[in-house]
Amino acid sequence: MASEKSGTWQTGPMTGVQTDCRRCGTCCMKGGPALHTEDLALIGSGRIPLNRLICIRKGELVDDPLTGTTHAARYELVKICGTGREWRCFYYSPEAGCSFYASRPLACRVLRCWEPDEILALVGKDMVSRLDILPLDHPLRPLVAEHEGLCPCPDMERLRDAVTSGSLKDLEPLQTLVDADMAFRDRVVREHSLTLALELFVFGRPLFQLLQTVGIHSVETAGRIRLSQPKKTP
Repeated sequence: MASEKSGTWQTGPMTGVQTDCRRCGTCCMKGGPALHTEDLALIGSGRIPLNRLICIRKGELVDDPLTGTTHAARYELVKICGTGREWRCFYYSPEAGCSFYASRPLACRVLRCWEPDEILALVGKDMVSRLDILPLDHPLRPLVAEHEGLCPCPDMERLRDAVTSGSLKDLEPLQTLVDADMAFRDRVVREHSLTLALELFVFGRPLFQLLQTVGIHSVETAGRIRLSQPKKTP
């Protein structure tokens, strides 16, 4: 599946008619795949550990490969994470290629950039969520629901439109959510000794980082993340 940074699959300039994968890495550089029900076996067997996954929460901005537009995610996604600050799939390197090729997820197996119908047909079908992955007795499972209840992800598409139009005047409701999000994460990280990688799977990216993608920036002051009023886009 395409990453939230790009919703198209394509190679560079082609000569002749393409009939098979050229291993160019273009799709891998755009982000790790979103996982489907069929991929749960890869997680259950340990071939894809939880610290190699990231959650895209409902409401985050994602690219829609069916429409070519960017909108708020209508459902939760779990994806293979990127490398460092890059979206490039964790299991891909330009030098060595895919280190996970024999066990690659469903979206990678069906992806044919020159014939995208099969991969496009998968969009939104049989997607997995965090609760599909975490066993019923996993200590972090109830914290997923608690976090969603305390600080749900706002509709980033609406916020983006409000920032663009200059109609977003009151940041206090968002500030309250950011404060709740940071306090909750700090507590859980301490109590459960979560690594950053596992935190990104269990709770997704911090809300203040998501707000930056729509033009609402922030600064850390005295240990607190403070949002700043966005400037109207010309």
